[in-house]
Amino acid sequence: MNPSGNRPVDALAALRPEWLGVASAVPVLAASFGLVAAIATLDHMTGYELRLAILYLVPIGFATWKLGAIAGTFVTAAATLSWILAFGTSHPYSHPFYFYWEGSLTGVSFLVIVVLLARLRQALARSDERFVTVLEGLEAAVDVEDARAHTVLYANRHFRESFGTAPPPFRDAGEIWDERTQRWYLLQSQPLRWIDGRAALLRVLSDVTDSRRARELIERHREAAHRTSRLVALGEFASAIAHELNQPLAAIATYNNTCLRLLQSGAADATEVREAMQKSRDQAKRAGAIIQRLREILRQPAPAFVEQDLNDVAKAAVQLAQPEALESGVSLELGARAQGARVRVDRLLMEQVALNLLRNAIEAVESLSPERRRVTVETAVDSEGRATLAVSDLGEGVPAEVREKLFDAFVTNKPGGLGLGLSICRSVIEAHGGTIRYEQNGARGARFAFTIPGLGP
Repeated sequence: MNPSGNRPVDALAALRPEWLGVASAVPVLAASFGLVAAIATLDHMTGYELRLAILYLVPIGFATWKLGAIAGTFVTAAATLSWILAFGTSHPYSHPFYFYWEGSLTGVSFLVIVVLLARLRQALARSDERFVTVLEGLEAAVDVEDARAHTVLYANRHFRESFGTAPPPFRDAGEIWDERTQRWYLLQSQPLRWIDGRAALLRVLSDVTDSRRARELIERHREAAHRTSRLVALGEFASAIAHELNQPLAAIATYNNTCLRLLQSGAADATEVREAMQKSRDQAKRAGAIIQRLREILRQPAPAFVEQDLNDVAKAAVQLAQPEALESGVSLELGARAQGARVRVDRLLMEQVALNLLRNAIEAVESLSPERRRVTVETAVDSEGRATLAVSDLGEGVPAEVREKLFDAFVTNKPGGLGLGLSICRSVIEAHGGTIRYEQNGARGARFAFTIPGLGP
């Protein structure tokens, strides 16, 4: 490692002990052999009473750690030979075998230490190499800087290729733009303690240029989709206005045609004409109320809830649909009416839902035989206090291929239909916390019913 910290260091040198070359091996070997000689002299001077041979492990370990197993083996041989030459001359054994046996054990013990230290040294080197290999293979730029001098202590391959040997000028974490590389980077920093004890800063720079461009592209697409959705919403709103106004305008046209027929027949009754004109005026007011309510919905989407009797809503819807039913030869009937069907609803919207279901039923049976041209409206309250309004007919029902998407926008089986009526009905009922559904009316016909929370008796 570069102790001065003035330039980036090699990756392996920064993370593992400094392996010395041939020129540097001479001082290590000289120091090791000198220690062996000093220990042998000291052992001899003390008369071998202190058994200082264990100290031979110091030069053996020093040489092994610095230079490897071969150097450690040479120092072991020198230490063993020194012990044999010095100790054997002063302490004769009863038999030469014992002397050489002890010398062999001493040498083998030293060699075991050499092997263990060499393997430990090799394991540490491989561990460092694996660690550096991982860092060198990262696509992110990684560097370690001196916390005070801001010099690079370590830099991986990607960092060197992107920024060279100088640290980048930016310091703050987050997404940053680098003028030199013309790239966006995500900078993450973490303080740490470097291997020599100094305070350092680990910095990881991930190239996020492509992901940032993708986010910008997605954002542009989102803005375009938002503009498109606004146009679609505007078109749906225009269709909703046309759909809702079509009913009172059709009623006005029906009443006007009735007045014209009475006047043309020459037997016009002033009472009948007045009644038809009053109903026409009521429908005109209703058309104005629809427009006003749609404007209110735009300003404040929440419906204007007031307490109502669902039976009154059903009766009003039947009265509004009666002129069209008479013209089509369809009989409208008020069936079972539940007591205590009190609900909190927007009266105008709820009448529009019921009226739309009635008009669909009338259209479904108007071309059938007279005995099947009958539509029934009934109400009910279940055990949990929820109120239901149902419209039943004796028509052909809804085709199986349309049932699953019956309440989706622009889905219809009527020629020339917009497919918005039932979709609007579902939106209104769901806004009131209820549900709307389709059922088969026995063997033939259809039954549309919506259920909304009730207020109890």
